[in-house]
Amino acid sequence: MSKINCPRYQQCSAAICPMWRPVLDQKMVKGERVCGVLLEYQKTQSRAILTTHYGTQMMQLMAQATDQIKAHGGYLLRSALNRAASSGTRLKFISCG
Repeated sequence: MSKINCPRYQQCSAAICPMWRPVLDQKMVKGERVCGVLLEYQKTQSRAILTTHYGTQMMQLMAQATDQIKAHGGYLLRSALNRAASSGTRLKFISCG
């Protein structure tokens, strides 16, 4: 696992995890789960709250994993990221006012 600790790591069942080892070294089988933080990172509107909650180092790791997947990842993994980017966020934003 990465030197950056993910608070979800102990409870997570995702087969594809950027915190575990480089994403291009991981093989995805249809139907397997992908890291929820990585998927949420694909939504531009979620990045600020993710950075606040998880920190800049973890978000840098998510950005690096995203770039690697888009450049060299397999079809299933690229498709998962594309689906996530086109769907709404799962995060709850707190509005001021």
